Amino acid sequence: MDSNPDTIKKMHEEQGRQRIKKLQKKINTTKYNLEVSNEIIVETPSDAQQEELTQKNIQRRHGIAGLKQEIRDIEQAMED
Repeated sequence: MDSNPDTIKKMHEEQGRQRIKKLQKKINTTKYNLEVSNEIIVETPSDAQQEELTQKNIQRRHGIAGLKQEIRDIEQAMED
């Protein structure tokens, strides 16, 4: 393995880009699940199921926020 600092930096940048790509895919999937869940909530007469899906959607929104923060952290590390 080449221990040249530029080579190592490029390797870390590529790993960062790959990680960001995976995180973005997770965000997109979670957003889709949120949309589908919202549609189900509107069509569901059961208050218990609506509440359960509403709670899951809250968790999904928090998850999306966490993933976005992780992307920002990776981007910041790549800039340094």
